[in-house]
Amino acid sequence: MIYYSKELHGTPLILIDYKNYENVQRPHDDLKKEIKSVRTDAQFYKFKYTTLPHRCFIVHFQLRNLLWATGRNDVFYTHSPRIGHWNSVMKKSKVALDLSYNNRSAETPFEISTIACKYNYLLVGGLYGEYACRRLDAEPVQFGTITTDTNGITNHMDIIESRTGSIVSVISSNDKKSRIMDLATTRFIETYDFEWAVNCTSVNPNKDLLCVVGDNTDAVVVSSDTGKTITTLKGHFDYSFACCWSPDGKIIATGNQDKTTRLYDIRNMSKAFDVLGAKIGAVRSLHFSEDGRYLAMAEPADFVHIFDAHTFERSQVIDLFGEIAGVTFTPDTDGLYIANADENYGCILEYEKISSINDVGNIFL
Repeated sequence: MIYYSKELHGTPLILIDYKNYENVQRPHDDLKKEIKSVRTDAQFYKFKYTTLPHRCFIVHFQLRNLLWATGRNDVFYTHSPRIGHWNSVMKKSKVALDLSYNNRSAETPFEISTIACKYNYLLVGGLYGEYACRRLDAEPVQFGTITTDTNGITNHMDIIESRTGSIVSVISSNDKKSRIMDLATTRFIETYDFEWAVNCTSVNPNKDLLCVVGDNTDAVVVSSDTGKTITTLKGHFDYSFACCWSPDGKIIATGNQDKTTRLYDIRNMSKAFDVLGAKIGAVRSLHFSEDGRYLAMAEPADFVHIFDAHTFERSQVIDLFGEIAGVTFTPDTDGLYIANADENYGCILEYEKISSINDVGNIFL
């Protein structure tokens, strides 16, 4: 629970009263010494617009990838048992996928745990190992099962173009597996097994390596061809729920419940070259912008950090009120969207990149 008040002895109460969830409880004294000192005076994006009626719904408190921008003005988001499509030019939202009624035979309702939307596909993962998939230019919806495991939560999904040119989804599940699904046929073409629940899987730009994080303090980098472990990424104190590669494939970022993001140079992955700290909670979502200029790091509530990904010396901290359901850059990097899932203040926040010195001045007016 977050208790709002202006301040207590100069310190906002929100920072005192927010309880970060931990699976592994251990002292963080040594970890705090590793955290990089980053200037937080940068202004990369400025607020543009918000719409209050459109609030993302969070089903599982640890899973916060429920927002996806497919273009400068098109955003897809979870809204109870539906996926909404917000157009920022028309300032209107419509239902892109309604899962409150469907033709699948299931005893349980479709509870959305994660989504992905790219290459004209909308893919939705469920809390019980199910999925729904549709092309954005066609009406039919395909339903299927990722896993029948009793602990088969769909933790994360991504959509990428494979080395052969086909469009595939990379699916991370609580049944200790990462899977690759061909979206044209909805056939699983690869399955990778691990010793712990997989919370996020990210494929490098060359499509030959996967970074996999989950219910373990270590992350692994594995071969996409064989599934064999190439190296183990060490340093975190708790479980990780986010990871991503920089667009040039040189950096891996892993986000953890120990309230840090670790950055690894692929030329030497034995130790993180930088450790970035959060303010109040776990790092639930991580995204590099398509041009590699920025890294977005979302906490479970109130704070989204935008780092200069060239140096990681400066950042912009976006401070808001409420649980964060997702953060996404637009493909052209000119826009940034944040989903606020707060019951009272929930909305989709739109930001635009600051392109000139005049813009920097205007945000203070």
